[in-house]
Amino acid sequence: MISSKEMYSKSFKEYILSDETLKKVQGELFKILLDVKYVCEKYDIKYMLAGGTMLGAVRHKGFIPWDDDIDLFMFREEAVKLVARFREEFPDKYLVAEPLCDDLYFSKAIKIYKKGTKYVEIPLAGIDAFDMLFVDVFIIENVPANSFMRKLHWKHYKFVYNAASVCIDYKYPSPIIMEKAKENKDIAEYVNFRRRIGWFFSHFGGMKYYLRRCEKIGNMKRHTGWVGVPSGSYDNENYPEEILRETTMAEFCGYEFPIPAAYDTVLGRMFGDYMKIPDPSKRECHVAYKIEI
Repeated sequence: MISSKEMYSKSFKEYILSDETLKKVQGELFKILLDVKYVCEKYDIKYMLAGGTMLGAVRHKGFIPWDDDIDLFMFREEAVKLVARFREEFPDKYLVAEPLCDDLYFSKAIKIYKKGTKYVEIPLAGIDAFDMLFVDVFIIENVPANSFMRKLHWKHYKFVYNAASVCIDYKYPSPIIMEKAKENKDIAEYVNFRRRIGWFFSHFGGMKYYLRRCEKIGNMKRHTGWVGVPSGSYDNENYPEEILRETTMAEFCGYEFPIPAAYDTVLGRMFGDYMKIPDPSKRECHVAYKIEI
């Protein structure tokens, strides 16, 4: 069966971001990041660049040229402070969404949405909400100290979140994908498979139930000395706690931002030989149904 990445890059080429649009998106996202920086410095809230944003800082001193998002790391106690302070500082400029805040918000991360913008992702085109440009804030959580239990912990989290995700496909199918499915057998197979599973999980639990389970699994209270990012994209984002507690500064678009002091360890685990520029055919293809800035 076709993967989601293959589906978007091969079958939705008309929605691939042009270089001009990508630059506009990056510029708007950077403005959001500067507001995050302002709030965090004003209230002594600790944060770090994460994922491809961290890689961009280390390898390019800014955005990865073909990247269209910004990711941040925060320990849970810091994220709680950021949500409260950001809402106080920018009540009219931003919408800060966190898991379980709304019946239509299904993300496993905190997102800072910029009001007055429009950014509709293809799989979410059936949901008329939370359709703005955003910055992701991924929460660093306690994870089991035992390596086998860490893998089990992540697989449990991923399974439960996927159950919530297919409920979206069943209840709020993307009209863009459904239209493509009429003419593309692979997409039709992909959509029908996910919607059948979505029907099952929607009737046996429902999206909110599985999202609540995600929060419970991710927010492990017991301190083990090991931390991870269950809501992230990588199953190996687990480290001794001190790896993500110590920070250093890195340049990103002319400004200094914190990243893990052990960034070589973190980036190596995520991307392997992270200083090597990937072949164009292996770069992630970014698509969006609708963008208004």
